[in-house]
Amino acid sequence: MARERIAVYSVEQLEAWPKPLASSLKDSFRARYESGCAGLMAALSGEMGLTSAARMNGLCRKRLKSMIERAPRFAPDGQPYGFRVCVPWGAYHRTSSADTLSTMPTQGGPHAMTAMLAAQPKIAGWVDAYSQPLPRGKPPKSFVRLHSKILTELRRLDLGNCYPLNQPDQGRRALLRFLRQRRIDTAPFGDLDEGKEAPTVLSDLFRGRPFSRAEFDAHRIDIEAVVGVAMPNGGVAKRPITTMWLLCEIETESRAIVSWTLRIGLSYNNLDSSACVAKSLQPWTRRTLTIPGLEYAPGACGMPGDLGARRALTIAMDNAKAHHSADFEQGFCRAHGGILVFGFAHEPRSRPIIEQFFSRLEMGVLREVPGGFEPAKRLGDNKIRISNFAPEDFPIQMHLFEELLDVIVANYNATPHPAIGNLSPLQFLQMQSPRAWDFTSPDGEKDAIDMGSVLVPLVVKGNRKYGIMPHVNYMYVRYRCPELDANWELIGKTVYARINRHDLRTFVLYRSVTTPIGVVRAAKPWDRTRHDQTTRALIMQWCKQPGGLSIVGADCAVSAYIEHLRKLASYTSQAVDQLARMQQQHPNFQAPAPKPQLDTPLQIPRRGWVSLDETRDH
Repeated sequence: MARERIAVYSVEQLEAWPKPLASSLKDSFRARYESGCAGLMAALSGEMGLTSAARMNGLCRKRLKSMIERAPRFAPDGQPYGFRVCVPWGAYHRTSSADTLSTMPTQGGPHAMTAMLAAQPKIAGWVDAYSQPLPRGKPPKSFVRLHSKILTELRRLDLGNCYPLNQPDQGRRALLRFLRQRRIDTAPFGDLDEGKEAPTVLSDLFRGRPFSRAEFDAHRIDIEAVVGVAMPNGGVAKRPITTMWLLCEIETESRAIVSWTLRIGLSYNNLDSSACVAKSLQPWTRRTLTIPGLEYAPGACGMPGDLGARRALTIAMDNAKAHHSADFEQGFCRAHGGILVFGFAHEPRSRPIIEQFFSRLEMGVLREVPGGFEPAKRLGDNKIRISNFAPEDFPIQMHLFEELLDVIVANYNATPHPAIGNLSPLQFLQMQSPRAWDFTSPDGEKDAIDMGSVLVPLVVKGNRKYGIMPHVNYMYVRYRCPELDANWELIGKTVYARINRHDLRTFVLYRSVTTPIGVVRAAKPWDRTRHDQTTRALIMQWCKQPGGLSIVGADCAVSAYIEHLRKLASYTSQAVDQLARMQQQHPNFQAPAPKPQLDTPLQIPRRGWVSLDETRDH
């Protein structure tokens, strides 16, 4: 093994470096300091190598190497760090080394801002007098004016070669961090014997009881999954999917999972978020398990929604675009009710319950699935394969994977949790008696369906002169009904449509918000198979591509869409993701049978008076 290169200094040079007095240190740190100085002297003078110097003086080799690297560097006072790097952490008081500096620092580093303020009392007075609020994010204009005033004063004193004028940002971030940290250090503490202060946030009024707060988030599952795709010419090809997302809602007091959904693709949208929250309003049904050896645990008899009609008063989530959608908020405010609390993304402390659940779910279960891995934690590192099974040998089936997740969630709700006195989440909720002001609803099924609906204004199209019947268009599809055919006067006027975004085959049309016209049905080929808003948008994207999907003359748009995806699955990952999504929604999908052809033409009754005088009696 090659020996590490260490710069060698003469004894005179080393003795000229700054060296704190051992008497100024605490007794408990004095021996460690002296051994560090001896090891540093032996290594830098060339008397011993790095490993030998560390062993002879009882030092950690990595610590001695770090001290060797930092000792020749210049400190903010313009001198080498020297033997000051040997001082153990905590041997000095925090303000004893930096507050006594009275010269301008020449380089940025720890306590450089403190040293600059100590050398410039006038600027320190300006900083001490600054009392404006400093919220998170972009600093206020008052801070920008203070920073500019400090830079102007330093330029007037011709200190361009000193800190902070020689820094790229001219000490802007350091000053902001200094002000915030000093306010934290000097913040007054209230009397701990006094009662708690009155809450200042509306969501804090409902803390401390079950269903007072829930946390919602989506987790990217760390699995390189492979699905089997049925090819048009027969056979099954194995293709990798991009990403699987687990959307989950957890009640914070009992740690119970109230709803979850699984989605496939590069990302999830507001319809997926709405579907997950809506599932918390529906009763749970036990699945018929088909995986050998997979069983529900004793006591896994339901979900929190089965214990009553209670629902969360507040739901905390991050500021993802899928959560800020107007369609999601419209359905939530109308059907679910409550308060949406939006926070920042990538901050686990703001939603600790659900983030901890995702972490334990990954380490305990999901990474053992074929293709499971641990993602890289640092830039440039590679992910670590955890599962011992290759994903190509075990293609994933979405309905079976959902069975596994359903059993995991149900068993989790029936497993003792240490945070709630070794009670299971279901037992904890059963022991909590409901209150008179709990947020409940007598019809959760109806609210769950209404959660996925939106009210959309539409303009009635048509032309009586050319025989174009009254109709409305929504997402590139024409909708008609007999009740609308007779209302020629509505052409050009705006009506309202109550659209169930999970099934776009039909929706209800309203003349006003309270006056219905009738149920309109989509034109062929969109009226055969149930499809949601996302599926139709994806189909239209493929149709708009040159030489892409064509549904002209097709009996079912969804069937043509699936066949088109199978043709592209061999070389397009986007098609594989969408095909896996359709497999999840329609696991046993078959092309719908064609409509029966009638031998006699349909007889449409006339409007108005009908005479039977010329008919012959038999």
